[in-house]
Amino acid sequence: MLNLREDAKNVFIYAYPLITTEAIHLGADDRHFEHCREFPTSEYRRIVKLNMDTLYSYAWTQLKNSPYLIHIPKITERYFLFPVMDAYTNVIYSIGTRTPQMSAGDYIFLYREEPVPKEYKNYRVLRSEDSLNSILLRIETRGKEDYKLVNRLQDQFRIEPLYPERIEPVPPAHGVIPAEYPGTLSSEEYFTRFSELSADNPIKDPEILQAFERLGYQSAAAVFDYSKVSSEQKAALEQGMKDGMDLLRQPGRFSRQVVRSNGWLTILGDAGTYGTNYLQRASTARTGWGANIPQDSLYSIATEDRNGSRFYSDKKYILHIEADGYPRASIFWSITLYGEKSKYPVKNKINRYSVNTYNIRQNKVEVNADGSLDLYIAREEPEDEHKRKNWLPAPIDDEHFSLTIRNYWPDEISLAGRWEPPQVKESLY
Repeated sequence: MLNLREDAKNVFIYAYPLITTEAIHLGADDRHFEHCREFPTSEYRRIVKLNMDTLYSYAWTQLKNSPYLIHIPKITERYFLFPVMDAYTNVIYSIGTRTPQMSAGDYIFLYREEPVPKEYKNYRVLRSEDSLNSILLRIETRGKEDYKLVNRLQDQFRIEPLYPERIEPVPPAHGVIPAEYPGTLSSEEYFTRFSELSADNPIKDPEILQAFERLGYQSAAAVFDYSKVSSEQKAALEQGMKDGMDLLRQPGRFSRQVVRSNGWLTILGDAGTYGTNYLQRASTARTGWGANIPQDSLYSIATEDRNGSRFYSDKKYILHIEADGYPRASIFWSITLYGEKSKYPVKNKINRYSVNTYNIRQNKVEVNADGSLDLYIAREEPEDEHKRKNWLPAPIDDEHFSLTIRNYWPDEISLAGRWEPPQVKESLY
């Protein structure tokens, strides 16, 4: 029984990103890009922890039904990133400004070993083992004033199925909140749905496949008939799912390559390309679905101050960056505040969710005389004019909050873990 329970926990963790991906996919149109023409607000509830630095465009594939044609224009005005994720959230291609050898041009995206149609022999070839893949195009956006320019750039990117008549309609979302969706399913629903999705998005780890087979999965037909599994298997599925969910809810990260400093956790590896670290992959799908590889954007995350005390929304904090201590980004950086447990931007009267490089350059926040920067984090707007200009609002609805630093195209010092994130201190101002 204990072995079956462990099997069920491992299968649950392995499947978690796929189940989450499907929930995010609901309601999509798999024939073209869906462009977000403005930054997300606190009302957006489909994907957790979206950035406030780029405009997004989303696309999905049904490669089992049709190859996809992709056009990436030559972009010189802005940094852009065109990552392709498989159904389990692994970044299988990272295309963009950082990779000029694989950037502008025409591509054909194929399922597994499907041959290239002769009329597209000159196209660059992309392939995936999964039918369901997602593309999260991001284009650098220097504030709301930049929308018109970036919107024009978004329209130059294209993705379309070669055979649009073969594309199946995607079921509507009907109010599903993807971050919460896996936890709303019974063990029967969860594992049955995983088996259905695995037919086109295969289980690639032989040990996970064998574990699922011991629980009643028929791998040859990709079928899991819950009505035919034993009472012992059913009990293991239920307990293993609970064990897996409890593990994901534990505080902390599961990356094998992290640096901890000043209360921050910087993820140097196991983001975007997870290998066999399925726990980290599931944790990222739950708290930051769509993560890039560190070479594109390096993430530092804090949920507590340097003394190990959680950030409380009803307290006041100062985040201080020394003049020589800013994130070492080749393009730009940002600091974004999210509510906890919600993991969404927090509602506030000035609609400020983050501070980034361009806020400083455009004098929207004010640096100190020595070049350092102080951000004031609290629910209530500060009375002092300077502090008010540098106010980063804490949540009203969430008891706690977290901070995320995004370092776009980090340098080698950052990737080696030798950059120290700024201190966050509790303060009375």
